[in-house]
Amino acid sequence: MGVTLSVIIASYNHEAYIAKTLRSLEAQTFQDFEIILIDDGSDDRTVEVARGVESRAKIFTQENQGVNAARNRGIDMSEGKYLCFIDSDDTELPDRFERQVAALEADAKLGLAYADALIVDVQDNVLGKLSDVYPVVPGNVAEKLVAHYCFVPFVSVMVRKETFLKTGLFDPSREALGHMKWIEIACISKTYYDPKPLACRRRHPLNTSRTTKKAEWCARTRAGLSKLLQAHPELRTAVGDKAIKRRFARSYFLSGFYAAAEGDITQSRHHYYTALKKNPASVTNWAGAILVSLPIKRLVTGVHRYVGAKKLIW
Repeated sequence: MGVTLSVIIASYNHEAYIAKTLRSLEAQTFQDFEIILIDDGSDDRTVEVARGVESRAKIFTQENQGVNAARNRGIDMSEGKYLCFIDSDDTELPDRFERQVAALEADAKLGLAYADALIVDVQDNVLGKLSDVYPVVPGNVAEKLVAHYCFVPFVSVMVRKETFLKTGLFDPSREALGHMKWIEIACISKTYYDPKPLACRRRHPLNTSRTTKKAEWCARTRAGLSKLLQAHPELRTAVGDKAIKRRFARSYFLSGFYAAAEGDITQSRHHYYTALKKNPASVTNWAGAILVSLPIKRLVTGVHRYVGAKKLIW
């Protein structure tokens, strides 16, 4: 007999955090779930530590193929009516499963439930909430995710498996960003947001999002959005060309900013000029383009690093 929920963990080199992840799952007030842990070729003690935790987790290993390939393998093995995907350095608050399963059970048209999440450090000190950084944009979720930024925390998403599979598995390529899937699901089903934080996203030096260069992350986002909009012309029409141009201009602006902060002024100029071409009405695009045109590399890089260190909101 199947279970209500399948929890899929894609683990990689998180020996310091995997035990906390598993214990947070076992502490859930809702208990009808399975845990499928796919270790994606860790070369530390992640698997050994996980096997030493008192947990219902079924643990499998594979050669390193990327996080989405690991998640897809977990989906293939899953028996639950609902799915959620947890990274091996994150934790869940005790009532998460209870609240989200209840929401999905109450509305058969609901395909995706998500919630706010806390940001914690390596010692579990709360640094803030993800909604402080990426506030939820009200309106049609698919359209707003395309037009603005990702305000759906991966760590807090629960999906109806039947709805998920209608959109296919995750793109297994290493460059693909998993959150593009939430846009696809929101195109064909209702979504539900719980403003209560139900999960904890851990910040530490080995976060994938922190080890990947930010300019590269922006490029991957643009590639993902381009592919998505090509596959869903109705979504492009609904969002509108002006909003899409602004989104891509913003992404190129950020790529220019991060490239300049890393000292790559040539690449920065390319990104800033592209941002300006896509959205010439933006004062920040003009400011970036003018700044990187100055013939003083040390000054340009220094200004960008100063602003980045201040974490100013653009």
